[in-house]
Amino acid sequence: MVQMPGTSSVFLFQSKYREKQASCHKTINDADVLKISLFLNELFDKATTLAESGNFRLQEAVRRIWELHNKGKICRYKVIFCSNGSGFATSAQGIIDSVKTSHPSVSFEFYSGHDVVRSMSAEGRQAEDGQLQVISKEILERIDGDVRGASASVDARSFVDLITTEDGETIKRHLFDDNLRVFLGAKGGFNQDIISSATCSDSYLFWYLNNGVTITCKSFTYNKGHANPKLIFRDFQIVNGAQTSHSLVEAARANPDALADVVVMVRMYATDRADIAERVAVATNSQARIQSRDLMSNHGTLKKLELAFKEYGYFFERKKNMHSDKPDEKRIDALKLGQVILSFELREPDKAKTESDSIFDSRFHYIFDNRQSIDELIRLYKLYTVIEEMRDGYQSEFGASPESGHEHQYLVYGHWFVLFACKLLHVKSGKKQLPTGDDARALVDEAIRRVAAACSQQKAVAHYQMFRSSRTKERILGEISAKQADFFELLAIS
Repeated sequence: MVQMPGTSSVFLFQSKYREKQASCHKTINDADVLKISLFLNELFDKATTLAESGNFRLQEAVRRIWELHNKGKICRYKVIFCSNGSGFATSAQGIIDSVKTSHPSVSFEFYSGHDVVRSMSAEGRQAEDGQLQVISKEILERIDGDVRGASASVDARSFVDLITTEDGETIKRHLFDDNLRVFLGAKGGFNQDIISSATCSDSYLFWYLNNGVTITCKSFTYNKGHANPKLIFRDFQIVNGAQTSHSLVEAARANPDALADVVVMVRMYATDRADIAERVAVATNSQARIQSRDLMSNHGTLKKLELAFKEYGYFFERKKNMHSDKPDEKRIDALKLGQVILSFELREPDKAKTESDSIFDSRFHYIFDNRQSIDELIRLYKLYTVIEEMRDGYQSEFGASPESGHEHQYLVYGHWFVLFACKLLHVKSGKKQLPTGDDARALVDEAIRRVAAACSQQKAVAHYQMFRSSRTKERILGEISAKQADFFELLAIS
């Protein structure tokens, strides 16, 4: 599940493995698709059978989705089937079409064993040709020896057609094999800001606001001097602009007519020399990265927080070290505050470290648009500093052997989980305000004890791995809630 301002994406995975090659011709049948269809219907109808499921992880996910519905969030659902078989049966495809008609927010994708292998290895990649619709005569060409280049303004719809399968649902991921930066993980590679610029009322500005894409190929041709020519190219790869590409596809899925006025800048380089194609791929992806924190540092929400904290005598650092001349105990770092809120308020300690980039990206509004008072945020931040001080003290004493057996060993990699445990214990106490001083230290001590009890059985797992897993969060939940009823109560309230 990926949450963004105003929208959320929910991914459902279904896989089937054929053990014998003789059965690889078989398709995904009606029953497999019907299971997904029935689950979606129960999810949308908020069926009690899901709420009472014995699968705690499924329960938590379902409750989070319903919580998004209650908040008015627009949810998109992507069902991904993976099999070494032969795709969907004709009747199964009919069920899929029916589901998509009934639920426009649901899309389906299928990945075969061949697709998976091809995505894991560039070798054996099949050469693919393509074409793009140039706008008017907006194409500029240059030739230098054995390299030929062109810059063109192209119709965004033709670009989406270029990189998707015939159904318009699945992106041809092999076209991005030479892209050094492409990320096709949880977010699907798209960016909400790019989608917005492509679908808003002034989408004609997209050409000015976006860097476009870069393509390498063996050769390209077009009718010079003609208006609106087709740019045709052979054996191509998209080496830069994966995020733009995936965002345009996502925009087209949401509203096929949205891209009517969108123009994309495409830079194309044609050469038979593999070394030049590789150098182009490296050069177009090696620019210094601007951190998402830097891009959001002047956001109005953070400026308001800075002013609010200042009234209480604290210095909120929208930019890293912007108040380096102030006392350390009065400085509140924006990234660290985001991690604190993510672990405590949003109950995602496993993401505080592993997905910290999302604090100033997809999770920004969920974290910093929080309705907490500044006084409560200061109390929360002070609670975390108690944990941090204990962690620093332990590391200075046992730095040579951090996993020594002492309960405080879990602070080294699990400090965000300790803060999460503080949240559960505080909710369970029924107290309105977070404790301070000695009471805060007592709460942290109890949280450390509970985390140690929950994690002590995982002796074969390195702490670094243990505290990157959401299962550790479930163990802590189970440790703090003595009864199943308590478990659900904490899950709902915390």
